[in-house]
Amino acid sequence: MNFIFSVALLFILPLTALANEKILVCKLNYGISGENDETDIEFRNLSIIDQHQVFYLDIKNQWLSVESQADFIEGGGKNSKSNFLKTDSTIFSMSYLENNGTLIRKNIIELNRYTGFVKHEFRTSVETIYRTGTCTLSKNKKLF
Repeated sequence: MNFIFSVALLFILPLTALANEKILVCKLNYGISGENDETDIEFRNLSIIDQHQVFYLDIKNQWLSVESQADFIEGGGKNSKSNFLKTDSTIFSMSYLENNGTLIRKNIIELNRYTGFVKHEFRTSVETIYRTGTCTLSKNKKLF
C-alpha cells in the first residue's frame, strides 16, 4: 500500500509545482513580419492584424512564455538563455535557443500587469515577427 501511495505522490508533486501557471489569451491587433535583412521591421511600422496568441504566466516560477512549463519540460526543456524581470507594472521575459551559433528561436515578451497590453517579438535566424495586443486571463485552466 505504501508503494502505491509513493508512486501516486511521485506523479502528483510535479503537477502541483506548475499549478500557479495562468493562461493568458491575447487578441493581437497590430503586427509586422519580414526577413531579418529588411531594415523597416520595427514596431513603428505595424499593420492591423486579427490574431490570437496564448501566453503562459507563472510569476512565482518566473515564467512567461508561448508554451506552458509542462510542454517545455516534456519537449526537452532547452533554452540557451532565458531572463525574467518583474517590476511594479511590467513583466518582461526573454528566451532563446541557439545551435552552433545559429539562432533557432528567440521570444521577447513584455506584458503590462495592469492593462494587459503585450508586445511580442519572435525571431529566427531568417525572420522576425513583431505583434502587439491585449491579454486577458483565461476563465478555464485548460484551453481545449
